[in-house]
Amino acid sequence: MSEENLTDQEQQRRLKLENLREAGIDPYPARAHRTHTTAQAIAAFEKAVEDTAPVEVAVVGRLVSIRIMGKSSFAHIEDSSGRIQLYLRRDLLGDDLYAMFRQNLDLGDFVEAAGTIFLTRTGEPSVRVERLRILSKALRPLPVVKEKDGQVFDAFSDKEQRYRQRYVDLAVNPEVRDIFWTRARIVSAVRRFLDGQGFIEVETPVLQPIYGGAAARPFTTFHNQLKQKLYLRISDELYLKRLIAGGFERVYEIGRDFRNEGVSFKHNPEFTQIEFYAAYADYHDVMALTEEMVAYAAQEALGTTTLVRDCLLYT
Repeated sequence: MSEENLTDQEQQRRLKLENLREAGIDPYPARAHRTHTTAQAIAAFEKAVEDTAPVEVAVVGRLVSIRIMGKSSFAHIEDSSGRIQLYLRRDLLGDDLYAMFRQNLDLGDFVEAAGTIFLTRTGEPSVRVERLRILSKALRPLPVVKEKDGQVFDAFSDKEQRYRQRYVDLAVNPEVRDIFWTRARIVSAVRRFLDGQGFIEVETPVLQPIYGGAAARPFTTFHNQLKQKLYLRISDELYLKRLIAGGFERVYEIGRDFRNEGVSFKHNPEFTQIEFYAAYADYHDVMALTEEMVAYAAQEALGTTTLVRDCLLYT
C-alpha cells in the first residue's frame, strides 16, 4: 500500500514502528518465551492462593485493551486460551521500557510479559509486569468491539466483510474461533470412528485426467511436463473404488474437492467432504453406519446428541 493511501492511524503505527527500531528494539523478534498460557497462569494462581510463594509466569498474546494511568497502567492480552490483565508500573519496568509501552504500543500488537500474579482490588488475577517485550507490531488497527454491561455493540458484524476478511473476524469475534474448534473436533471424531470400524484412511489424486464420480463442472488446468490437460477432482469416488477392487475392504478419505459452479454464503466451489466405501455391504449397512457415526461425532465434539440451532431442535 502506498503512503498516500494510508489512514492517519496506519501512518501513526508506521511511525511508532520506526521509533522502536531507532531505540534498538526489534519489533518482530524471531523467538518468544512463554511459560504459561493465560488460562494456565490463572489456574496456577488459583491453585496457589493459600501458598505464600509467588506465581511467576511469562505470558504472550495480543493487546486487546490499554488503560494509561500516569505512572501505572493496565492492559489485557489475549491468546487462544483466554485473556489476562497486565499491571505495568514505571518503577518496575524502568523509565525507558514504560515510555516504550505508553508511546509506541497499540491495540492489536503482540507482546510478551513476565512477572508475578497478584489479585487486584477488584478481585482480578493480574500479572505484575517486570519484563515486557514486543513480539509483533500491528500496522493496521483492528475493528474495535465495544462492551457495556455485558452487552457487545459496534462489533465487526458485516457478513460480507467477515467472509472476505476471515482473519479479522477470528481476531475480534471469539465465538467464531469456537466454530473452528468444534469443526476440528468433529473431523477428529469422524476419523476415530471410522478407524475403529476397520477403515483405512487414504489419499487419492487431486489432479485427475478424467474427472468423475458426480455430475459437476470441473476446474481445468494443464500439466506442463506431461503436456496434458488435468482436472481438479469433483469427488473421491473413482479412486476409492479402485482401492476396493485392489483388495482393501474398507477405505475412506477426508479431503478437498472442487466444483466450478455457483458461489453463495451456503456454497463454496472448494469444499471438504468425506467418502467411505466398504466391501460386502449394502445401503442398509451404510445407513446404519452413517447414523452411528453422526451420533458418535456429535457426542464427542459437543457432549450431546441433541443440537439446538436457530431455535430449531434436532435430535
